[in-house]
Amino acid sequence: MNAIIPPFAPGCFGSALAYEETAPVCSICVFSETCRPLHERNLLILRERVGVKGKGSKKAKNPLTEKPSAHPAEMTVPKKVQALIEKLDSSNLRVTESFAKGINPFASSSNFLKIAGHLLLKMKQPLDRHTLAYAFASKLGWSEGTADSHARMAIQALTHIGAVHNVDGLITLRRG
Repeated sequence: MNAIIPPFAPGCFGSALAYEETAPVCSICVFSETCRPLHERNLLILRERVGVKGKGSKKAKNPLTEKPSAHPAEMTVPKKVQALIEKLDSSNLRVTESFAKGINPFASSSNFLKIAGHLLLKMKQPLDRHTLAYAFASKLGWSEGTADSHARMAIQALTHIGAVHNVDGLITLRRG
């Protein structure tokens, strides 16, 4: 069914989304009386198309008020990163203290962490994920994908434990 739009009606005439009875623009508009029924019809059609029920239907759940199913600290990082963090915590390496003294805390542990620690101590500029991934790929013979995922994991873990400052993906050692 086509609606007849009156001459000189505004572009919002009959819009499913634009009309609001209490809005200042709509309340003084001369087309308000003829716009409202068309708006309601168009809103009903739009709701049917997208599967949204009108007033009186069950209210949608607010994801911000729902209780999280897992511990909040475990939800902030991926599972592999969380496992690495737990490994670092249980190893008693004192990562931040060693870095502050200029010592690589990973000298006797995982090769990728050893490389990350070395670069953080020796580089004069902030370290990014691409540089770290390139170092992993060239030193350990890893594929780009493996190197990149380990670079992400190292950066996330070091950031999470407070060993580095992370500003837009550029990491630097925390001094002191």
